[in-house]
Order: sequence, then structure tokens, then C-alpha cells
Amino acid sequence: MDNDYILSVIREYADECLKEPVWHISRDWFKQISYSRWAVDEILKRIEESKFTPPIMVVEDFIRKMDDFSCKNKKTSIIFSVAHDMAENILDVLIAMK
Repeated sequence: MDNDYILSVIREYADECLKEPVWHISRDWFKQISYSRWAVDEILKRIEESKFTPPIMVVEDFIRKMDDFSCKNKKTSIIFSVAHDMAENILDVLIAMK
């Protein structure tokens, strides 16, 4: 599979999972959606920049980094924990595509 196809699958998955928040959602839910969208954008960017690295490896590396960052600072751990979880979901999608 080429990277363009994989990028489109990830975008479709994110669009389906991360529907636009409505005005009455909680602040915590809004943050979680925002952090998840950030993670998707980072993963897409990293896959695009790593043309010779299999996308699964790129996502696995991102997961490791988010896991590490989530342990560094209690005040920012939620951002990286949410990103870690979103990346694991994307990894599951990529593995299922094999």
C-alpha cells in the first residue's frame, strides 16, 4: 500500500471518530477531541516526512514518544496520554489493513 492511501485511511478514520464538537459538550471532552486531532495531524505529518519508513513503524515510534512525554510532567500528561491512545487506535487500523 502506498502512503497516500494510508494517509487517506487515517484521515477518514479521524473524521469518523472525531466529529466536530457541538457547542454543549463539556470542556474536558472538547480538550480530548482537540488533543486527538493534534495527534492525528502529527502522525500524518510524520508519515508524509518519512517516505521510506513503513507507516506502522512511524506510528509505533510516535506511541513510544507520547508514552515517554506523558510521564515527564504531571501538568501536561493528559495531552500526551490522549495522543498515545489515539495513535494506538490508528495503529490498530493500520494493522487491520494488512
